Amino acid sequence: MTEIANSVPAIKVESRRCLGCRLPQELQEEIARDRFRGWATFAHLVQKLSAKGFKLSEASVRRHLRHVEPNSQFAAAEPEDRDQENVSTPFDALVNAQVLDDRLVVEVMARSLVERLQRLERAQRATRNPAQAERLMTASLKEMQALERALRRREELAKPRQELVGKSKEFVGRVFQATKDACAAFIEDYLRTMDDAVNAHLADYSHPERLVRRMSEFQRDWPKAMRQRVSDAVRPIWQETMATLR
Repeated sequence: MTEIANSVPAIKVESRRCLGCRLPQELQEEIARDRFRGWATFAHLVQKLSAKGFKLSEASVRRHLRHVEPNSQFAAAEPEDRDQENVSTPFDALVNAQVLDDRLVVEVMARSLVERLQRLERAQRATRNPAQAERLMTASLKEMQALERALRRREELAKPRQELVGKSKEFVGRVFQATKDACAAFIEDYLRTMDDAVNAHLADYSHPERLVRRMSEFQRDWPKAMRQRVSDAVRPIWQETMATLR
């Protein structure tokens, strides 16, 4: 018959000859957690035990940790992980958003990376373990690289908007100038027309109705004529601006 291997790890029994197994239960769990979850070195664990009044060698600590199941340290942390669902994050506002804005996503990512860098920097300054400090430094460098990429992406996304704002300001300025020039030209042309009508009336008083008719035509036609003059001046600017945005 084919033997079926049991994938479930066997429970490691404490040894009466192990000095580590004689430590208080809370201290055993603490050094196991530091080793398997915090990646603490054996030298650091020996120093920690020595500070608490327990003299063990690195070899003794190494033999003791052979009696500890590493997965048990991560299984003990699962209830804490479940509680993290109630913790707010910078990304919460994006989850239920109807439309995701690229600029807003990158902004939140950048802020989140800055917060993580802050926590890593605090942990690095607080730790006295050289190995832990080096790992935190490596993690900080990776976060800095990610932050640099996020800021570069943020700058790329901001360029089209900045260009659009610049073109909009340029368009408004050109339209304002064209409108002013068109209105000035319109008033100049109609003043010249009215001058001609008045001069014609002064030369011949026998037909006053001509002057009255010209004045009536001016009052009737000038709004439409001015709109047309301004429209003709602004239309090329509008078409040129729209062509640059395509």
